[in-house]
Amino acid sequence: MTAEQIARYGWIRRLLLSLVLVGLAALSWSGKLDSAALNGTDAIFERALTAFAVSRSLNGVISVAQGTEIAIQPVGVGVTLSVGEILDPLNDLVERFSWLVLLACASLGSQMLLAEIMGNFWLSAVLSVTALLGLTALWWPGRFPGASAVLRLCALVIFVRFLVAAVALTSAWVDQAMLAQRQDTALGEIIQAQESIEDMRREPTLRTDQQSESMLDRFSDFLDDQRQTMNIEAQIEALSERVEGAINQLINLIVLFTVQTIVIPLAALWAAFAALRWTWNRTWS
Repeated sequence: MTAEQIARYGWIRRLLLSLVLVGLAALSWSGKLDSAALNGTDAIFERALTAFAVSRSLNGVISVAQGTEIAIQPVGVGVTLSVGEILDPLNDLVERFSWLVLLACASLGSQMLLAEIMGNFWLSAVLSVTALLGLTALWWPGRFPGASAVLRLCALVIFVRFLVAAVALTSAWVDQAMLAQRQDTALGEIIQAQESIEDMRREPTLRTDQQSESMLDRFSDFLDDQRQTMNIEAQIEALSERVEGAINQLINLIVLFTVQTIVIPLAALWAAFAALRWTWNRTWS
């Protein structure tokens, strides 16, 4: 766009663009957008840290419980039930999940650091200077050489200044609207599974003393053994169901953290680049 074309640009459009430039400069100095982005990302970061702590704790509990064997000896017949066989699939998934959450924490921490860097004094000063040059190019294009290049520079500086905050705010909005509640529910299910594993590990080994003197005493001991055996088998069955539920919830968390830390930021970046390209070609090409 030449200086003559800018001069013919409607005054209403020039006024709107001027208000946008002034508003963005004021927003940059206020830091409100950066604070909102940091707060939203911090909430996601804290939840990711909680998920990582839960996964490491669960991994430790499983490692201890895998060596647990429940020995049952009713009437001299030995039966050994291994808890480790039930926990092996969960343990493999927990190890992979902990690495994914660690990467998510690194990604979120990087976003927070970049948001702080982009909100510093110097970038706000650069944005203010370029906005002032852009206003001059809009209203006095004939007296300002390279008006088109200055307007393009304004678009680029605005893009760089607010890119990280825009991506973080998009992630925070999607998180509060659709992801946070699901993550909390999944973490609660996993914590319950961990408690079930710890309870099973604390269960005493059932061994029946067959030294009773009378037949009546032996028969009474046999009935007690059967009741305890059925109780332990019911607990193992409940543990298996809890482990299956924890595996499903871990898969849900993997999907949620992938969407939260990879898909949404990439989609927001693509949208930002598309908006910059459209603005560049449509307005100042």
